[in-house]
Amino acid sequence: MDREQFIRASVTTRVYEKNLLTSNNIQRLVDSSNLSEAISLLNDSSYGEFMKDINRNEEYEKALLSMLKESYKKIRKISPDKNLIVFLEEKYNFHNLKVLVKELIQDADYSTAYMDIGTIDLSAIKKAIKSDFKTFDDVYITYAQNALDLYEDTKDPQDIDLSLDRNFYQKLLIDAKNLAFDSLVDFTRQRIDLVNLKSLLRIKGQNQSIDLLKKALIDGGFINKNNFILGFNQDMGLLANFFINEKTYPLVKKALDSKDLKEATRMIEKAIDDYLLDFAKDSKKVSYGPEVMLGYLINREMEIKNLRIILVAKQNMLSREFIEERLRNLYV
Repeated sequence: MDREQFIRASVTTRVYEKNLLTSNNIQRLVDSSNLSEAISLLNDSSYGEFMKDINRNEEYEKALLSMLKESYKKIRKISPDKNLIVFLEEKYNFHNLKVLVKELIQDADYSTAYMDIGTIDLSAIKKAIKSDFKTFDDVYITYAQNALDLYEDTKDPQDIDLSLDRNFYQKLLIDAKNLAFDSLVDFTRQRIDLVNLKSLLRIKGQNQSIDLLKKALIDGGFINKNNFILGFNQDMGLLANFFINEKTYPLVKKALDSKDLKEATRMIEKAIDDYLLDFAKDSKKVSYGPEVMLGYLINREMEIKNLRIILVAKQNMLSREFIEERLRNLYV
């Protein structure tokens, strides 16, 4: 990847970064007394232009999604390599594939559940799958068909998510390698390890079988899948040893210090996001390059996740402790 291509885009992105919320902005939202006050604070921020389009405070999700779409639109416009943005958009592509597959199985309309971010043509995929003359020249059609075939074999709706989640991370690795961006490849492999650990804890905490874990585990991480299978019957505290030579070890160790499986699972979910933010934080150390744009979008997504946590809590009058336990560690 030619870093020189990203000089102008990086300068522009640094300007966009100034519209990210600061830690002080987030703290004021946490300190707000109710949803109405929180919305009022957002009206005075970069979110104000999107807040004006909602009719009721409870419609804040519409404004958050508008900000997210606008952020992707800006970066996509200036990026010299559109595949860089596709890497981050994959999560929305695969969310939409899950919705599509469930529509096909249940013969229902879940159009309101689709995310209007991503690059795949859902109508073309649906048409191809329904066709009597199936062609699989699009990898996303193959992913959707594989999930459908697995469901037909097992009749277990859970297998739809398992199949598409595996394909999602495999596609991320392919995207990172195609970008010839070594640090992104390593980052993706480490993320797979964290997701595999989360699957182990979740399945163990729900008293489900090791067979389900074997189906859920994803190839491509630094840690061999067999370690997680062997760890299924081990003491939870010992699982951190799998990560002792990995960059993610401090996050994992902190999560596994909890003796409660449900709490440990929640902390690993948070650790996955915090690891994303660590990657974004590293982008501040470079003057220009693909990291700058990735860092901006990651921070915007985590900022919106934090806002969603805060606003949901304010709407439902949940405690400050509830909010602070779940907030992601934004660096701005």
